[in-house]
Amino acid sequence: FLFKNLYRHPQVVDTTGRAPVVVRELFALYLDRPTEMKPRYAERAQGLVQADCARVVADFIAGMTDRYAVREHERLTGQKLLES
Repeated sequence: FLFKNLYRHPQVVDTTGRAPVVVRELFALYLDRPTEMKPRYAERAQGLVQADCARVVADFIAGMTDRYAVREHERLTGQKLLES
């Protein structure tokens, strides 16, 4: 019952398929423009080499809720991929 009506529901499958796009694009955007992150993270990323900055960006994204990530993606790209 759960597989048919919840786990494999078309809306769930669609959302699950788009989530990696949101994370991938947020990572690239924040790596390119660390000042778009919350000030605490932007300050940590300031002046770091790209590999170290990537760790700060990854930590920032890891702490996001799904809804916040979707809102940030929409704010930074202007694309509405998922319903928030």
